[in-house]
Amino acid sequence: MGKVEKGHSPKFFCENCGQEVKRNTKVCPHCGRFFSSVRCPSCNYMGHTDEFINGCPSCGFAVSSDSNKNTKKYHRNKLKEYRAKYKSNRYDDPLPWWIYSLVIGSLALLIIYIFYFKT
Repeated sequence: MGKVEKGHSPKFFCENCGQEVKRNTKVCPHCGRFFSSVRCPSCNYMGHTDEFINGCPSCGFAVSSDSNKNTKKYHRNKLKEYRAKYKSNRYDDPLPWWIYSLVIGSLALLIIYIFYFKT
C-alpha cells in the first residue's frame, strides 16, 4: 500500500465500523458516526478531507483500487488496534460501581435527614 496511482482516488473508511464511505461524507451511513476530520491510518495525521485528495499529505499513504483486496483486512486490524488503545476513553463506558453506591447512599442520608429533622 502506498501512493495513489494516476486516475485513482484514495478510499475513505469509517474509523468506527471499518466500512468504506464516500470522500465528503459527514456521517457514516452504516453506523451513524459523525466525521469531524480524516485520520491517516498509517501515520495518524488528522486534517480536512480536502487535504487527502491525493492521499495523506504527511506520509503519502493512500489506498488505491488495486489494493482493494487487502484494504478491509488492513483497516479492520487498524480499527482493532485503535479501539484497544482508546477503549478506556470511551464515553459510553459504565460508571464504576462505587459511584452508584455513593449516589444512593447520599440520597438515603438526605431522605433520612429530611424526615428526621423536619418533623
